[in-house]
Amino acid sequence: MFGKFKDKLKGWFKDSSEKIEEEAKVVETEKEKEKIKLEKEIKKAEKIIEESKEKKGQNVPSKFDAYNRKTIPDLEKIEEEAEGIKKQIDEAKKKQKQAEKEEEEVEKFDTELERVDKEEKEELKLPEDEEKSNTPDLEDRGKGEVKTENLSEEKKSFFSRMKSGFSYKITENEFNDIFDDLELLLLDNNVALDAVDDIKNNLEKKLVGREIKKEELENEIKNELKAAIEDILIEPDNPLEFIKIADKPFKILFFGINGTGKTTSIAKITSFLKNAGFSVVLAAGDTFRAASIEQIGEHADKLNVPLIKQDYGADPAAVGYDAIQYAKKNKIDVVLIDTAGRMHTKSNLMAEMEKIIRVTEPNLKVFVAESVAGNDAVDQAKAFHEAVDIDGIILSKADIDEKGGTIISVSHATGKPIFYLGTGQNYEDLELFNKQKFVDSLGL
Repeated sequence: MFGKFKDKLKGWFKDSSEKIEEEAKVVETEKEKEKIKLEKEIKKAEKIIEESKEKKGQNVPSKFDAYNRKTIPDLEKIEEEAEGIKKQIDEAKKKQKQAEKEEEEVEKFDTELERVDKEEKEELKLPEDEEKSNTPDLEDRGKGEVKTENLSEEKKSFFSRMKSGFSYKITENEFNDIFDDLELLLLDNNVALDAVDDIKNNLEKKLVGREIKKEELENEIKNELKAAIEDILIEPDNPLEFIKIADKPFKILFFGINGTGKTTSIAKITSFLKNAGFSVVLAAGDTFRAASIEQIGEHADKLNVPLIKQDYGADPAAVGYDAIQYAKKNKIDVVLIDTAGRMHTKSNLMAEMEKIIRVTEPNLKVFVAESVAGNDAVDQAKAFHEAVDIDGIILSKADIDEKGGTIISVSHATGKPIFYLGTGQNYEDLELFNKQKFVDSLGL
């Protein structure tokens, strides 16, 4: 499952970290330029301070007092000039302090570079025997090229270590550049745009402006993407735990559009519950689709559980009610109620669903969709959730889903957990959703 999504994510992690590391290749040259610039800034600041102090010794501004017929100090002008000089000095000192601080960082970089360079030179000093073994004799020279792979690898190791020895700060522009690729990847793998935007916002908060070691770039990006996806997914409580502590009968209502594997999912849940020691009764609430009652009846026979049904065209709410009364009378633990598939755009059918809920008062309302349906499943989930406030989701056909984004999107759209994944056609092919297992399957 989800192999295509995993492979594309793996490629993106590699490409994104390489893009950022390309910037690191010019870091030494940039630091030298920065050092020269900072030295100029310091000298400029010192000159401003010196000139400002000299102004204090200049003639005091004055003005003619017509009343007393004499020249007197212009106090307003003096105060204005004093304030201006003070401001110049403060700004110059601030620039000087900042420049000195940045110069210290440049010097730290230079010191670290010298240390790494020294260590590498020590490592590249070969013992005498090794020097001889790596020196070609006349016979070797006549035969062909001398192997220098080991030395090349050591040099390559040096430059890799030199880059990874320093921290790198991801800028907003760099983040947007690498996220553009991730955005397309996520959208292509059925992650809805709203979910993509949330993932982007979370990643941006965690990565932009953060100091990250070069050798840790790929892992840090991967870890933050993992955390962003985990924030969207909700770890489900096992429905079995609800059933154990709840009053009986425990009622579960299933709904969704036609053809999503709803009835098959009900049969799988029935098998799952029976294996856990619970008694079950089925309600054939799909009284609209041709052969629907026969279909669920076949499952009931195979699983050896009772089926409550009426004729086609009957009120599905009444079928559900009858099944609940049967369960109470016969002390059956769980009632599973099937319903007719309905398009989420049909308001009359959605209103019918509301009536079924009022009559049966289910403990759980479970929406069933296909994992491979992508944005269609998201739109369906939103509409059903707005209409009936779903409690959880079953996604069928997860075994043939190479993308996996529907899981993220439906969780994000509803804020509700995925209860189960359908992973095949057999009754045992039902898997309790595990958030960590899903994230791991994406290679995160």
